[in-house]
Amino acid sequence: MVRRVFSYIQRTEILKNASILVSGTLFAQAIPILLQPFLRRYFDPAEFGFYSVYVSIIGILLVISSLRFEQAIVLPQKDSDAISLVNISVIISVVFNLFILSFIIIFNNQLLQLLSLPNSRKYILYLIPLGTFLLSIFQIFNFWLIRKKRFKAISLNKLSRRSVEGVSQSIFALTGKSGGLIFGDIAGQLANGIVSVFQSLKSGYSIAKISSGDLKRLLKRYIDFPKYSLVPALMSTVCFMLPVVFINRYYSAEFAGYFDLTKLILSVPLALIASSFSSVVLNKTSECYREKKGYFKEIKPLIGIVVLISAIELVVILFWSESLFTFIFGSKWKFSGSLAKILVFPFALNFLTSSFTSLFVALNKIVWQSIWQIFYFALILVLPLLSGLKFENFIFAYSAIEVIANSSMVVLLILLIKKTNGKN
Repeated sequence: MVRRVFSYIQRTEILKNASILVSGTLFAQAIPILLQPFLRRYFDPAEFGFYSVYVSIIGILLVISSLRFEQAIVLPQKDSDAISLVNISVIISVVFNLFILSFIIIFNNQLLQLLSLPNSRKYILYLIPLGTFLLSIFQIFNFWLIRKKRFKAISLNKLSRRSVEGVSQSIFALTGKSGGLIFGDIAGQLANGIVSVFQSLKSGYSIAKISSGDLKRLLKRYIDFPKYSLVPALMSTVCFMLPVVFINRYYSAEFAGYFDLTKLILSVPLALIASSFSSVVLNKTSECYREKKGYFKEIKPLIGIVVLISAIELVVILFWSESLFTFIFGSKWKFSGSLAKILVFPFALNFLTSSFTSLFVALNKIVWQSIWQIFYFALILVLPLLSGLKFENFIFAYSAIEVIANSSMVVLLILLIKKTNGKN
């Protein structure tokens, strides 16, 4: 039976590529996940709360960093145009993050107050542009590697980041270094960026000279990405990242830390599988789209796998979350297990939708996704109005909003597949 399944995977290109990415991602993500019981005993919930605020801000800025042009790298027929898009994206990212650094230098005190960060944590602000740029570099070159079907290279990049990050954070934990989680994250991102560039150079990328003609032509050709995708994508990311910032501001860094652990564990399928599936779906579907062939048969096996994993996550969390959180992370994290029972439903749905939202890019239907993201953003704007609720009630409200948003995305994906499969 096992041999038959393995043989089927090897014969099916999309499953083969997905298995390469998932296995690499599994090893990479296993490092920080396995380190969590150790780190959670050395760093208190408030420390994780500050770290989650930092990660959330970087996640939001990352959407704007290269104006979404990096997503177009997989689309051109000619590699020379794709290389120019890589270079354009890097230049935009450099300019953007220098602007963010200048803004922080001028308004650092106001930003500390807005984010409810103590003055002793001011260094977090100055690390934000660096972290955003390093993550942007990885993301840009990751799209180049997707284009070249270098899935083993992508897996290696992720492994390098998590290895360096895990070692660094562990050293900081043992030395009692304040901010060790953030400094370890920076070290991992630096390793990730360096390895990503190196792998891309091995895969045909070159620092080609950009002519003004190429620049204007490509910016005009792919202007739909920033024009229709940037603001809605920013809204969507804000919706996903901002709740922890709200919790830190309206409740406490300690509650933000509890929420951070819950989010981390419930996002394990998202981190291990969804991003890998999304990359493979993007590659295969865009290829079918260019060749005017049907693609649903190719992605159907992935749909079954995602639904099965979501069901398993629901059962495990609903029945055993508090016991598991206490056993693995210590008694002080039992409250995170209680939160998991509330949040497991939207996270399971988010895993399902995130695995296939790259269809909008591959099929050049980003306007559809943009409309949904505006709807999602409108829903999340309700949260600040609920900040007067008790913390548990606030989490219930947040969970309900996420269920509504992700359920509507499932409906939209079904409509997209029915409308576009084999038709372009």
